[in-house]
Amino acid sequence: MGTTEAEASPIPKEEVTSGAAADYDRKRELKQFDDTKAGVKGIVDAGVTTIPRFFHFPASLLTFRPATTSPSLSIPIIDLSLPRPRAVQLVTAAAREWGFFQVINHSVPLNHISAVLSAVKAFNELPTEAKAAYYTHDQTRGFAFNTNFDLYKTGAASWKDTVRVVTAPTPPDPAVIPEVCREELLAWDQTARGLAARLMGLLSEGLGVEAGRLQGLSCLEMRAVLGHYYPYCPQPELTLGVVAHTDPTALTVLVQNEVGGLLIKKGSVFDDGEWFEIDPVPGAIIINIGDILQIISNDEYKSAEHKVIANPRQTPRISVVVFCVPGKTDDSTYYGPLPELVSKEKPARYRQFTMSEFRRLMFGRVQGVNSVLCGFKVEEPHSSP
Repeated sequence: MGTTEAEASPIPKEEVTSGAAADYDRKRELKQFDDTKAGVKGIVDAGVTTIPRFFHFPASLLTFRPATTSPSLSIPIIDLSLPRPRAVQLVTAAAREWGFFQVINHSVPLNHISAVLSAVKAFNELPTEAKAAYYTHDQTRGFAFNTNFDLYKTGAASWKDTVRVVTAPTPPDPAVIPEVCREELLAWDQTARGLAARLMGLLSEGLGVEAGRLQGLSCLEMRAVLGHYYPYCPQPELTLGVVAHTDPTALTVLVQNEVGGLLIKKGSVFDDGEWFEIDPVPGAIIINIGDILQIISNDEYKSAEHKVIANPRQTPRISVVVFCVPGKTDDSTYYGPLPELVSKEKPARYRQFTMSEFRRLMFGRVQGVNSVLCGFKVEEPHSSP
């Protein structure tokens, strides 16, 4: 299942520690922090004014080219109550141009959104001893709480705490989920799945195929719900909430509270581009295209890079994401561009692969690579002289 808002940090460790004092013991500092089982919030609660060095990102990843175009330009906000042909048109255009869009009038009760955000907040604000029982980096656990699942492998740690529950294909034992957020996380998984199915139908029609085509590829059959808690950071200029990445999913469904910080890059992951901040819209749900859907659509749809800046506010930023990934992980089911979208004029841009291979590449990503797309891209033939 995916990592971020899925994110193995693509930062070579030598970039983070270069210039550090010779007596700095990174492993020791990591272990001391990890053994507290208190997460980033524990650091904040201790009243520190200087963040630990393993949270420091290299300057090259802390700078970005902000949008220089009209300040009113932002990701599309799509009204799903519009007639279906118009909704298809708008969703398709957003998926092609941005890879991100927000939906309103989506029929999801607003109290469902506020309930799951509040539940994630409530868990993270439990006493440390209550949360510690769930603190683990074991990704096979039905429910996990940690600061960076890959804490010991990443080049720089992200300034956030995360709860994670894998909800499909095998539903978790509800008893392993803390009571303070159990009902809300499980209910939100079903709500998000319903919305994702609806959007998959619109996205299928936008590709010129039948409405059930994408969902028929099992694109919603493997899911995980992640709740991210971004507490106040005393030195936000030195770290990130989430490093820039694309989601290794088919589709991602995201809700956030009123504290902003999510940025997306407009343009191909393979090129430079401008960054736009997604301002929170009350009641809106954010949808983004993942790497798998970009591959399946043969580059018709875009999996956009995104990141989260460290939170400079006293109010925590909270987001909940549902990752939707194809559930067929056998070695005989292959994924790749839909045959209907491949022609002599537009040959396949990606090779075929199994989900087992995809997962191996995803979890074994070389640091410095923020997307798995390049691992499956077909090199374009050179023109004859």
